[in-house]
Amino acid sequence: MTTSPRALDERVLGTQTVVRALSVLGVLRRATTDVGVSEIARSLSLHTSTVHRILKALVAEGYVSQNPETDRYRLGREALLLGLAAERNLGFAAAAPVLDRLRAATGESANLVVRDGDHGLVVLRVESEQPLRFTQAVGARIPLYCTSTGKALLAYARDPGSELDRLGELAAMTSRTITSPRALGRELATVRERGYSVNRGERIAGVCGVAAPVLEPTSGEATAAVAVQGPDVRLPEERLPQLGALVVDAAAEIAALLPSDYRI
Repeated sequence: MTTSPRALDERVLGTQTVVRALSVLGVLRRATTDVGVSEIARSLSLHTSTVHRILKALVAEGYVSQNPETDRYRLGREALLLGLAAERNLGFAAAAPVLDRLRAATGESANLVVRDGDHGLVVLRVESEQPLRFTQAVGARIPLYCTSTGKALLAYARDPGSELDRLGELAAMTSRTITSPRALGRELATVRERGYSVNRGERIAGVCGVAAPVLEPTSGEATAAVAVQGPDVRLPEERLPQLGALVVDAAAEIAALLPSDYRI
């Protein structure tokens, strides 16, 4: 049975509309304040009329909320419920107590990061109770090559060599950033040997991180990475093996809580 050109056009248009609606939700997810129609349209290179139609539909379904005084938008109640359901179903809610215990054992902030294309995405975070601490918001996207969680994800990817090729140029974030792909390759080999990764001020000067991969049991690939982070004055070189052992244990515990049959 052949599909008519009109049916194909409608299918393409339907897919395009869904993709655009998801892109609008993505803009609102990343925003820190309410966003206007024109701002969303510019960021997505869409006509304002198209964005307005999408927003109207999303508001009607509760996924977006509009401020009637400013005509600006933010995520709505259904987006919240969807996120909470994903957190529960993907095992993140069950993993939160593990991060709490890791924070208590180390005195430092702890987070869980998953892969988001060529970046890491912070999906869980507990902050240190120390007055001097490194803070990071849930939802933050971070580089892979100069962070402890990123290096753990790269080291335990299916093909670390091809990952290095994909990264391209490694921009210097600080004086300690590894900018040579060959040197980064050696670093990832070290991560695989000892089971955890270290970032000593490679992304942000003065901030140290130690991370371990959360491994999928069948393939051995990293589905996520768990880390502790803090000022390097509290994370001296001699303390790193102890922290490494703690994040490795936490990662193994979280691996048992996350679904192994889904790509997170």
